[in-house]
Amino acid sequence: MAQEGNGRGDTVLHADAASLARGSGPGGDRHVGVLSDHAVQTWQRTLDDQCGATRDRHVVRLGGSLRSGTESRGAVQTRPMGPNLDVTVVDEPTPDAVTRALDVALDGADGGVVAVDDLSFLLDGDGSGERLEEFLDHAEEVAEEVHVRLPDEPRAVTTLARRFDPADERCRRWIAETGVTQLRDEDPTNFGYLRSHWREARRGLEAVEMAYPQSKQIHEAIPDPETTPRTLGAALQAFVEMGALGVWGDTVAANRYDMRGYDPEMVAAVGRAVEEIHAD
Repeated sequence: MAQEGNGRGDTVLHADAASLARGSGPGGDRHVGVLSDHAVQTWQRTLDDQCGATRDRHVVRLGGSLRSGTESRGAVQTRPMGPNLDVTVVDEPTPDAVTRALDVALDGADGGVVAVDDLSFLLDGDGSGERLEEFLDHAEEVAEEVHVRLPDEPRAVTTLARRFDPADERCRRWIAETGVTQLRDEDPTNFGYLRSHWREARRGLEAVEMAYPQSKQIHEAIPDPETTPRTLGAALQAFVEMGALGVWGDTVAANRYDMRGYDPEMVAAVGRAVEEIHAD
C-alpha cells in the first residue's frame, strides 16, 4: 500500500517569499532557487536579508537567455554569475527542461535544498495535473528538502497541501481559506456537510485509536454522534483535500485514513475558515 496526503517532513509550503527564503536558505550543501517571479538579484537579496549569506547557490531562472560564452544544454544554459553563484536559464520552461536544469544545478552537490517561487509554469488549465506531480516527484528524489511558495490557483493550493507540510500558521490559514472557498463554490453539498460536522469529525479523529481507520470506525469512536458514517466521511474527505488528514491508498474498499497525516492545527484552521465564510 502507498501513503498519500501530508506528513512528509522534508517538503514544505510557504505563504510568501520571505518565508520561502527563511525556510530554504540555511539548509543543504547547495541552495537551488527555481525562479519565475523573482529576478536573480532580488532573490539573492531576499536570501541575504532572511538568513544571511550561504556558501553555494545556484539559480534556475525560467524564461530569457544568457549572453554568449555560456554552456548550452539544448534549452538549458548555465554560467557563473558571481562568487558562489551559478545561474541556469531555461528559455522555454517545459517540465522536461526544468527537470534537466535541476539536475545541472545539483550536479556535484552532496545535498541540496530546492526552493520554487512559483509553480504556475507546471499547471494545467485546472491548476493541477501530471506535470506538477512529476516535477515534484523528481525534486523530492534529487534534493534533501523541497520548499514551495503557494500559488494563486486554488486547485494547485489543495494539490500541494496534500503532499507538503505548511511552514507556519499563516500558510495553514491561506490553505484553509482557499480550500474551503473552493469547496463552497464547486461542491456546496459537501461544503454543507463540512460546515455542519467538522467539529464532530475532529472529535472522532481525536478519539479513534486505530492507525488506519475507515470512516465507520472513526464514527464508532464518537459518543452520541449526530452524523452518519457517510456524512462524517464527507467532512473527513474535505480534511484530506486540504492536507489536514492522510489517506492510505491502493485499496479496493472504502478509504482508510492515515493518522500519521493528521494535522490538528490544520483541522482547526479549516474550522475557522468554514465559520468565517458561513458568517458572511
